[in-house]
Amino acid sequence: MNKKVVVIFFIWLGLLLAVGFSSVHFSTYKGGTCLTKKQLPYYRWDSFWYTSIARHGYTFSEAKNSSIAFFPLYPLVIKAVYSVSHLREDRLSFGLNIFFSFLAVLFLYRLAKIDYPEKTSLVVALVFLFFPPAYFFLSGYPDVLFALLAILSLYFARKKEWGKTGAAAGLLAITKPYGIFMLPVILIEYAWSHNWEMKIFFKKLDWWPLLLPLFSFGGFMFFNYWQFGTPIAFLTAQQTWGRSLADPALALLAEAKHYLFTGNILTGSNFPYVIYLASFVFSIVAGVLSWSRVRKTYLLFSVLLLLSALLTGTLTSWGRYMLLGFPVLIGPAVYLSERKKLFWVYLALSVLTMLFCASFFVRCFPFE
Repeated sequence: MNKKVVVIFFIWLGLLLAVGFSSVHFSTYKGGTCLTKKQLPYYRWDSFWYTSIARHGYTFSEAKNSSIAFFPLYPLVIKAVYSVSHLREDRLSFGLNIFFSFLAVLFLYRLAKIDYPEKTSLVVALVFLFFPPAYFFLSGYPDVLFALLAILSLYFARKKEWGKTGAAAGLLAITKPYGIFMLPVILIEYAWSHNWEMKIFFKKLDWWPLLLPLFSFGGFMFFNYWQFGTPIAFLTAQQTWGRSLADPALALLAEAKHYLFTGNILTGSNFPYVIYLASFVFSIVAGVLSWSRVRKTYLLFSVLLLLSALLTGTLTSWGRYMLLGFPVLIGPAVYLSERKKLFWVYLALSVLTMLFCASFFVRCFPFE
């Protein structure tokens, strides 16, 4: 275990804890659904849905928000740990996510070391952990569990441990819907590891665990059908949350018009759109920087994830999608590791933005 990675993690955690516990004493946003100050700072917004699923199971409605829109692994983890610990829900999810965050940055560092020197790998860990939306890792959301399982899927694939690869990817596919995009990535990694000798799929059977994402995702679809009469209840439910397939060009144009002309973009509740738009622009830059610096299978996962997000016709939470599709952040990290002064400028701006957004999120402002 690299001591520098541990130090990086605890600096990140300390900064977010300091901002979180101090921010609850300031004014809060009154226009949203958010728990009181009795809850831990980052237990906000959709956190309640995941713990509700853990306690009461799923609901489905085509007319209003329902819990089937959320995938089951994170609620199952909460339920399992609660049955042993009986901790209060916000404390339980908070503790779990700290643990998952530590594992995520540790294995990302190990994954990076396969292709890059130690100095660059540390910068990869820094860019990932201090990327502005990373405060979501402490919330009651499954983002950090998703990131951890995606990292483990790639790490075990590079180590040619196909059973572990399939297990991690299988769990990933029932953490968030985008987890299924790991399937083609690990199959390509398997073929690559055998010098693209496609006959190997007929000669050996060690690749079958790589199909576990299909079984787990299919299992959740069967659950949807069994409980609610349609295998795509989770997709139908997401429409009430503003997520549905759309022409991205027209939808994004309409979204920009709405945010820019329905309120004060810099001081009102529309301000988060500035963050989303900046994240979208940065993702394009990050993609260019990553193309020649990052393994193409990693980027395939990022592209599939970000493209699916774009097809929903909104930039909301775009920074979080970049964090989930973390390989797109590796390119900028490698680039910055070669430019010391620029790296420190970027890191300072990134940390300040993360803490700024975290403070507003804790106070129930609609930062997603």
